[in-house]
Amino acid sequence: MSIYNLEYFFNPKRIAVIGANDRLGSIGYTVFRNLIGEGYRGIVYPVNSQTDSVQGVEAYKSLSDISKEIDLVVLAEECGTGILNVLEECGQKGVKGVILLCPDFRTKIKEAMHLEEKIEEIHRKYGFRLLGPNTLGFIRPGINLNVSLFRRRLNKGNIALIAQSATLSVALLDRAADKNIGFSYFVSLGSDIDIDFADLIDFFGVDPSTRAIVIYMQSIKNGRKFMTSARSFAFSKPIVIVKSGKFVESLEVALTHSGLLAGEDKVYDAAFKRAGAVRVDETLDMFYITETLSKQRRPRGNRLAIITNAGAPAVSTVDSLLRLGGQLAEFSEQTIKELEGNVSTRFIRNPLDLVSDATPDHYEKALRIVIKDKNVDAVLVMLTPSLGTEPVETAQRVIKIVKENPYKPVLTNWMGAALVNEARELLNAHGIPTFVTPEQAVRTFMYMYRYDFNLKLLLETPQTILKDIKFDTEKADSVIEKAISEGRSIPTFFEASEILSAYGIPVILTKRANTLEELKKAITEIGYPIVLKIDTPKIIHKFKKGGVILDIRDELEATEGFKWLKNLATEHGDPDASVIVQPMVITYGYEIALGAKKDPTFGSVILFGTGGNLLEALEDYSIGLPPLNQTLAKRLMEETKIYRYLKKYFYYEDILRRLEETVVKFSYLISDFPQIKEFDINPIFITDSDIFALDCSIILDKTAPKKKAVIKGEFCPPHLSICPYPVHLYKEVELKDGTKAIVRPIKAEDESLIAALLGRCSERTISLRFFQRAIDLRHENLVRFCHVDYDRELAFVCVIKDGEEEKIVADVRLSKDPDGTDAEMAILVEDAWQGKGVGKALCSYAIEVARDLGVKRIWMDILKINTYMLGLSDRLGFKKHHVEEDSVKVVLNLDTVS
Repeated sequence: MSIYNLEYFFNPKRIAVIGANDRLGSIGYTVFRNLIGEGYRGIVYPVNSQTDSVQGVEAYKSLSDISKEIDLVVLAEECGTGILNVLEECGQKGVKGVILLCPDFRTKIKEAMHLEEKIEEIHRKYGFRLLGPNTLGFIRPGINLNVSLFRRRLNKGNIALIAQSATLSVALLDRAADKNIGFSYFVSLGSDIDIDFADLIDFFGVDPSTRAIVIYMQSIKNGRKFMTSARSFAFSKPIVIVKSGKFVESLEVALTHSGLLAGEDKVYDAAFKRAGAVRVDETLDMFYITETLSKQRRPRGNRLAIITNAGAPAVSTVDSLLRLGGQLAEFSEQTIKELEGNVSTRFIRNPLDLVSDATPDHYEKALRIVIKDKNVDAVLVMLTPSLGTEPVETAQRVIKIVKENPYKPVLTNWMGAALVNEARELLNAHGIPTFVTPEQAVRTFMYMYRYDFNLKLLLETPQTILKDIKFDTEKADSVIEKAISEGRSIPTFFEASEILSAYGIPVILTKRANTLEELKKAITEIGYPIVLKIDTPKIIHKFKKGGVILDIRDELEATEGFKWLKNLATEHGDPDASVIVQPMVITYGYEIALGAKKDPTFGSVILFGTGGNLLEALEDYSIGLPPLNQTLAKRLMEETKIYRYLKKYFYYEDILRRLEETVVKFSYLISDFPQIKEFDINPIFITDSDIFALDCSIILDKTAPKKKAVIKGEFCPPHLSICPYPVHLYKEVELKDGTKAIVRPIKAEDESLIAALLGRCSERTISLRFFQRAIDLRHENLVRFCHVDYDRELAFVCVIKDGEEEKIVADVRLSKDPDGTDAEMAILVEDAWQGKGVGKALCSYAIEVARDLGVKRIWMDILKINTYMLGLSDRLGFKKHHVEEDSVKVVLNLDTVS
């Protein structure tokens, strides 16, 4: 459903409150009083069959008695099965939105889940938007609209707050009201049958009154929908999240080590990072970080400088900084020299401890010098009131310097209460974040850094480390389908290793033995010492069950070990199980774990970390969402201690590069096969010159669709929350002059090629495409041009071979609305290739793909002087829709085009 009909929901002209009444303290009384008592300018109709008026306003017996159209209906009475009749009446009357308050819905109502299903059926039948049940409602302070059960007035501000828990929402709003925190919107989701986090992020993302989005979250129903909306607006508006339930155990028991460790909370962490959002630990922190991000620039790194007049608070501040992963900035030689000549202190170091009675002049000189140091990413100015200090005058000096140096964040901590309140208010009024405790300031700084780090990760251009590589997907597919056709969800080790080999992931030399004669033959080929393992789906954790025997060095040990393993398999119900024979690895190296699990919310996720028997004990691992390119794979690895340790030694540089490639290959494997429920490669053994898997196991989802199943109307396979590169949309075309070209989706690695294309275009061509004479070719802008969320944007390039190199000569893109029904199209063709059929080939193909994906309407804004594009749009079937002074809007309705 479109986010645009949410405008009717959040800015209704006529509201009907069903169950409005005069019973003090009741739901109906509270909602109606909030609506008519805060200056809302719309019309509110009380609906109550028991009385003729409510709080002095004429009441209607039923919704159908109201002759006017209704934008929003609020159900403010006890919910039961009668709610279905109310919803039917809303649908028949053409109501645009409904709020089901219904507190404690699932607690008070029998078969609440069944009733929710019926509610969803009616809402989909009529197409009205639905908030709740079990919601507190929503508040829009900017227009004095309070459609909620919260009784206090909220200040107008630029933060949109979304909360899932109705009960907690009251506490959050009460605290915010006491702190004078302002909001553009507050929305309580409740059961989110219809309106959910993704819908609201899309709506607030384009709302001019909202500068930041704050979320209190318990769970997400549709991980992919959330990721798409969050990634769309992460660059323009901070998204700050508090996620409860960090230590809730998963209801689904995992079988492999990777499945066990990739728990729900770790997956949410990985999803938030990939979406460019920042997660905070405490509810109050989300207001601090949001307010700070709206006032200050993000720090470029995690190096903090501290200026203080008290040593003891500075020490605890440093402790907090280091504990959270920050760094104490090291002053440059130039900074130290300047401080020595201008600041009275015993030691010139960070924290910079001024004298206890430091004057405003002391603070001004210190801050003016420190803020310019390139080794400093942000400054925390602390003041403890004592005899001789001047809190207000010092605050004024800080404000002055911050205005002169707006590119580096400055946070303040004026400690105390009545002695510093005026100074705090002054700092806040001038957009400088101030905190009651230094620990709050440090936490906020680190949250700002993490948010910036997550955004930088989205902006990094990956290298093409697997150029032209081809995987044997047919081989892997045949192995998986064979196991599923035989009713087996757990393939053998040999089948799992075949799948890895098909994707170029090396596995140690392995032989299989079913008899003593086959054992002897395998040992002859491999040589002592050897390892024996049982290969049966009945035993997943072989080592724990005694299914692995290490360091066998003679025939007697081998024979006894073979018999032991066969007996073990028989005890577990698989007498025909094979015994695996492998060489015993005696070279020096390290064990790495690489695995995957299908999460119920976000689909397949990937685990990387320290492997072997220490995987669960050390818990040194990180989680990422596929697909992973070179940059994302490297960042996933960098989060682990084992990678950071090996990175110190230059002789591991090449093998870490190969390990990076292995992670990317594994990501392709997981992305390609929805049937993979869990995959555990533990351990992967690495030396300074070699890498290979020693053991692996796989769990299949027999109900999943087959390899790369693409649902009609979607790019993305159903088991992924982030759409992979749609390689199936490559197309060869022949231009008018006979030149062969490739039309393909754009990819992140195209940044340099796009920069070259834009650099070759004339000023006129740039003007016709972007409606401006020049564009900024900095990395931050180019990367957004190339990093495409294929769920939201279709971008195709025309590629010509220039010798051995590729050259992009044109680009077309369709930017879809969040509901996916409408899309804006724009095209750029290099001057030298205009008139050769490039534009028509690109546009025709983009329209063809858009139609397959369910887009209903495509529109373009074309300058009147762009006669060629106006003519092309006409040949493509576009019709003039609206004519402005300088431009023409043309529209193509795909429903009517064959």
